[in-house]
Amino acid sequence: MTTTFLPLVPNLPCFLFLQEADEAFSFVQAGRELFGFLSWFAVFGALGFHLFVLRRMTGLRPTDGAFRAADRRAALIGLVGAVFMLINLAVSVADNRDHLPFLDALQHGGARLFVPLACAVALFVAFALSRVSGFWLLGGLAGLVLALRNIGGLLTGRWAAMVNPLHEVAASLWIGTLFVLVVAGLPAILRGPVTTDRRGPLVAELVARFSNLALAAAGLLGVTGVITAWRHLKYWAALWTTPYGYAFDAKMLVVLVVVGLGAWNWRRMRPQLGTESAGFRLQRSATAELAFAAVVLVITAVLVSLPAPTLPGS
Repeated sequence: MTTTFLPLVPNLPCFLFLQEADEAFSFVQAGRELFGFLSWFAVFGALGFHLFVLRRMTGLRPTDGAFRAADRRAALIGLVGAVFMLINLAVSVADNRDHLPFLDALQHGGARLFVPLACAVALFVAFALSRVSGFWLLGGLAGLVLALRNIGGLLTGRWAAMVNPLHEVAASLWIGTLFVLVVAGLPAILRGPVTTDRRGPLVAELVARFSNLALAAAGLLGVTGVITAWRHLKYWAALWTTPYGYAFDAKMLVVLVVVGLGAWNWRRMRPQLGTESAGFRLQRSATAELAFAAVVLVITAVLVSLPAPTLPGS
């Protein structure tokens, strides 16, 4: 087994997953996967927050200072995500198996490379010019095309090609939007130019708008997650006999913690909202949920970098 050390990715959990691996594994590859996940979470988190949460607020108008502050921070997070996405795509094109020059590799990749690259450029422009009317809509359209870029597989029988992008989008709309809410939305209300008596009700509405999106995204995430897990695991014993299975088990344990914290915030914390102090308590609880979600991302980056199990005897 060969490994390449990447300081940004904790190597102890990876070592535990890989100690029985019989194929090469690279921490650099896992780091690139994590980098890609972060780009999706930032991009779709920003889009989800603006289009499905902030724009649907009735207590805040687009001319309010808190609205503008939250919107600008969301756009900045999305812009960073678009830059990450462009970097990740450029590295993928340059690091092609045939060692082709960059432009030749891009041309050789055809629509498979051109579509996500064009979407990433459109997203960068949309977030950079988000203060101009209509550019958030451009970002939403680019995100939709990116999510459905493999829809042609439905016509050719390759429906499985749709599963991974939808799984990533669902996770990004849930946890990514939560991140933007905690980093951009709540501070704009709790520490922004909003009177004390309005802060509690505005936070309650903000969380209610997010909850609708989170529930829908979590449902899609669960369905696509089950399909993805079965396609890769192939047989039950792989869960306790292969490095891929060990990593998957670890991921699911932490996912259960994230789901539990999300359920706690939804069932116990959300009904208490309405005051400024309750808003701060929710912010702390949501931050804990995000911390465990970050662990899930790291484990997932390791997981997708491991070889999938093969059926015994094959």
